[in-house]
Amino acid sequence: MRLEGKVAIVTGGAQGIGGACASRLAAEGAALVVVDIHEAMLTAKVDEIEAAGGQALGIRCDVSDQAQVNAMLEQTIATYGRVDILINNAALVHHPPSNVNFLELPADAWQRALDINLSGAFFCAQGAARIMVRQVTAGTATGGCIINMSSGGASRAHRQLFNYDTTKGGIEAATRAMALDLAPWHIRVNAIVPGNIAVANSMGGAIGPEAAQGTIPLGHPGTPADIAAAAAFLATDDARYITGSRLFVDGGMDAQLRSPGVDTP
Repeated sequence: MRLEGKVAIVTGGAQGIGGACASRLAAEGAALVVVDIHEAMLTAKVDEIEAAGGQALGIRCDVSDQAQVNAMLEQTIATYGRVDILINNAALVHHPPSNVNFLELPADAWQRALDINLSGAFFCAQGAARIMVRQVTAGTATGGCIINMSSGGASRAHRQLFNYDTTKGGIEAATRAMALDLAPWHIRVNAIVPGNIAVANSMGGAIGPEAAQGTIPLGHPGTPADIAAAAAFLATDDARYITGSRLFVDGGMDAQLRSPGVDTP
């Protein structure tokens, strides 16, 4: 149990990649705070973790609302007394008003993406980091870990996904900046860059086997469990000397010039 005694918050943690991360960290011994806006799925995820022998608290929270984020962190402290790990996973991904050519993008759709994907990550990271700093200063912790979920779109664009790609680029810049500012307290900040992952809320879902063989070097889409394994590694002391970095979990997609969703207009 590599994370025994740790408390981990996972936003967007009721399903998909976030759900897999929550389950994996709980299996590694962490007490989980599962954050999501979907109450039914939130309850189901907490029940699943507890049925497997883990410990979990579900909190409904819209991360774009700083007051709700602050309340979530207060409830976390009231329940567990500490925060050691934050996975910033909540994001607006497949959102029809945003999935248009840049020339047709509504201003309100752009603002909504900023509110959730960037401001939400900022509110959660700053609030959690302040708690981690207090713990280090008090001698009750030796550091902390923040993991931001990025995308290949941060460095290579998708067609008609300006909002998503732009905000994920911001997430990677924020990861580097946070890593430097928080290093004096040994709070590590890294980003995971998933490739084509088979999740229900992905951009059209994972590509089929035939297309995967031609566009993904390893020949198949990834799974949420693949991302969760990477998150578990970054959250443990095995990654104690890694900060400000990107971990690609993409079957080799970043190593080539082709990518699903980019080759075909």
